[in-house]
Amino acid sequence: MKKLIAQFLLTPIALLVAVPCVLHSQEFFRDFGTSRSSDGIGPVYPSEYSYEDASPSGLVPLRPGQDLNEAQAAEEADRYNFAIGPVQFGLAVGIGLEYNDNITLADHDKLSDFILRPLLDIQATWRLSELNTLKLSVGASYAKYFDHTEFDSRSVLLSPNSELALTIYLGSVKITARERLSYQEEGYNNPTLSNITAPYRYWESQAGLELEWAMNDKVTITGGYDHYNLWTDGDDFTLQDRAIDTIFIKPAYQIAPGVKIGINAAYSFINFDSNDRPDGAGLLVGPFVQWQMSEYTNLYLEGGYQELSFDQLHLSSSDANAVNNILYNNQDTSTYYIKFEINNKPSDIFDHRLSFSKTTEIGFSSDSYDLYHVEYDANWKIFPHTEIGPVVFYEYYTTSGDNGETAQRVGAGMGIRYHFSNSFTAGLDYRFIAKDSDLPNSDYRQNLAFLSFYYKF
Repeated sequence: MKKLIAQFLLTPIALLVAVPCVLHSQEFFRDFGTSRSSDGIGPVYPSEYSYEDASPSGLVPLRPGQDLNEAQAAEEADRYNFAIGPVQFGLAVGIGLEYNDNITLADHDKLSDFILRPLLDIQATWRLSELNTLKLSVGASYAKYFDHTEFDSRSVLLSPNSELALTIYLGSVKITARERLSYQEEGYNNPTLSNITAPYRYWESQAGLELEWAMNDKVTITGGYDHYNLWTDGDDFTLQDRAIDTIFIKPAYQIAPGVKIGINAAYSFINFDSNDRPDGAGLLVGPFVQWQMSEYTNLYLEGGYQELSFDQLHLSSSDANAVNNILYNNQDTSTYYIKFEINNKPSDIFDHRLSFSKTTEIGFSSDSYDLYHVEYDANWKIFPHTEIGPVVFYEYYTTSGDNGETAQRVGAGMGIRYHFSNSFTAGLDYRFIAKDSDLPNSDYRQNLAFLSFYYKF
């Protein structure tokens, strides 16, 4: 423990004397498999997560005065390169070279490699009317390993931000139908994974319908339905395949010009494809407050009751007992959850965010695990054409069951992004992660560096 903390504290010092490089601002880290919005297991409550927003609470980006300034308006208009009839398109391509000194998250016998990653980003918007919009966003990539070719991508990698969404208005009701599809091959996002002997390849799909009814200028009721699927590729992780159906409702009341309060409630049905894992159900309910403290700062706080319950395994009594004792323990959980986030943007060139959460998630080799996560990130346009930004996080989790795991992870990253022009960008990023577990062969350290070039047509 002391060794892990000491190594973590020394990391920012090493970053300051090394070549500066940004994790938060570089598209590779956010879009291609390292965003916490998609951890490879799938959230217990899909409606609580947004692949569209970096913020888990869904707070809108801070815009002092709530209006776009000239630079922001130009940046928004710059997203699209050309149009075909009424449809606007944005097209960008890139190439990246990654060095990873521990591609299997191993404690011993680490494997390192260089990885070539071509990138493609497509965005399209069709304004069907003044209010109704159809949007398409696709982020695609591929990973080619120089030495360990068995880890090469089996399919085109699809960013968790890839989405098809239709938004229409019927009077005071906003209706959004969306489908999000991604394909990833990154085990880092799941904190419980260590010592990966085979590439963890998985598809995620989230289809949903959300209705937001503005009853008047103070009361808003949001509700809907989500269907989530996780499919793994290969035979090593098939026990993780599942479907989650969620219904949710979130009424809110504006008690003051900058303060909104409400209740968030969701109920989920969890169905695993394999009979070796028990199906279950989840309940989450609690109050929230969203506070626009000033034009430069907003805050979100939510907390309440969370429950996961699991059925009996569809096995013989002896087999069920053996599996329960070793892996899935059929252990229900009744606990609390917390989500906190504060965003601050004191100027047009600097913004930062602090977030904390405590939730119960579906486990990988256990029914569930309690996860504590705190994270700080920032973005600073230090020069007119240059952005830098740090990110640091700390995680602590415990898995359910008599043979459960207790572990923690710390991570830090720093990077730089330089805009040669409005079209051409270069980035250099570095990321460090360390895990300390009470299970044998489950600790690891990983250093990753990424050089990328990005061209927007």
